Amino acid sequence: MNFHKLVELEKYLDVAHHVPGRIRVKFSPLILTKPAALAAMRDHCELPAAILSARLNTAARSVVIEYNPDEILPEVIEELIQGQDKSKKVEIISELYGRLMNHPT
Repeated sequence: MNFHKLVELEKYLDVAHHVPGRIRVKFSPLILTKPAALAAMRDHCELPAAILSARLNTAARSVVIEYNPDEILPEVIEELIQGQDKSKKVEIISELYGRLMNHPT
């Protein structure tokens, strides 16, 4: 799932558990009725190297994202998922992509 899709899907997402470096996000069953949204959650091709893994579990209606908290601050991840200010999210995404997409692992 790329960060842009994360923002588009925000109304379906809720943080279930978060410790620095690992976040579990629950998603609404409504997302299962939207094939494009579900496909976006499965797509990991546009993630920066700072995202170590992303595992989708449709039965549990959750996705677990493991990330490097030294490169992506935990509060930034939560803002992308649950923040209300879309313009702030756009700024965060632009900064993350600019800083992380070509960052060596």
